[in-house]
Amino acid sequence: MILKPAVALVLVATSAVAFVRPRAHVARPRFAEPHESDNKPEPPDGRIIYVESATYFDGSKPEAAWKLGYENFKKQGATIIVQIGEAAGEALGVVERDPTRPPEALGLVLSNEAVTECERRREASGGKVDAHPVSRALYDVGCLLLDNLFDERPIQRFWFLEIIARIPYFSYVSMLHLYESFGWWRGPELRKVHNAEEWNELHHLLIMESLGGNSLWSDRFLGYHVAIAYYWFLNGVFFCSPRIAYQFMELLEAHAVDTYSTFVAENRERLSELPAPSVATSYYSSGDLYLFDDFQVSTPPESRRPVCETLLDVFTNIAIDEGEHVKTMRACQDYASMGSRVVSPHLRDGHAEASRERWIRWAEDVNAAGK
Repeated sequence: MILKPAVALVLVATSAVAFVRPRAHVARPRFAEPHESDNKPEPPDGRIIYVESATYFDGSKPEAAWKLGYENFKKQGATIIVQIGEAAGEALGVVERDPTRPPEALGLVLSNEAVTECERRREASGGKVDAHPVSRALYDVGCLLLDNLFDERPIQRFWFLEIIARIPYFSYVSMLHLYESFGWWRGPELRKVHNAEEWNELHHLLIMESLGGNSLWSDRFLGYHVAIAYYWFLNGVFFCSPRIAYQFMELLEAHAVDTYSTFVAENRERLSELPAPSVATSYYSSGDLYLFDDFQVSTPPESRRPVCETLLDVFTNIAIDEGEHVKTMRACQDYASMGSRVVSPHLRDGHAEASRERWIRWAEDVNAAGK
């Protein structure tokens, strides 16, 4: 942000008086030269842009709700002043947006018309979701709002989508717990799959935060409040019809496939120049990939190990993930209507038995080495 001297003094003073230490909690871009050991491409200007700490404003430990809420309000409130000051300065022509701040610095675009055309082609080729008329109407209104609220702001749009995308899995697990607590029906294998799906969507969200998708207070405010309302709405829908609840999520996941696929097509060259954030490489390429396998009910475990070196790889992987969610939602609808069980791929086709045998052999080897 570049200020004229007089206005800069006013805005700085306003921010300082409003809250103590406001900037300590704000996401900041950081520019770093790539490590020599990293075999990753770098942008044309030779710098890697990433967010050092996401603007999430969460607490450090579980505490009383009122205490967490109060602390969060203080942290979020500081950024309200900053955002209003910047918006006013830009409107008056005395503030210029910092061209090095992500996500703007990434130089990425998304055409609403291209997304709509991608969806039209999918539906024309037989990929249309057979949704309830009310579900379809709500979906169409939601897409219209997304197009207007996040026009020319693709990373912020993706962050908002991923905040919403986690909510159905929270809702499904809550309702399955309710069914089981009442003694109506027990489905632990379905909860297991939904937990893995939420874990996948969480990492999509973390990736968008690392790219600055939640840098504005207004976007966070909208996303969190829509998510809460959506959670209770879905609880009611699931209570009346699990199949329709899964069907509505299939609509959203299919839209996500269209959106991410269009985004990759429109930004392929630029995405290939930017390195993958560390949160993406750790999720897709290292660590415990059990939950990554677990949400893909149509894919054998350990069969999908995607490359994750550039942002092109990252967004391609996310688009494929969303396609896997579509398949899982269809399977869940079949479960709800015909009783066709949905289970973790680790519990299918003898994989659980094979894993157990490998564990036994490993334990025997360890015991033998200790003698």
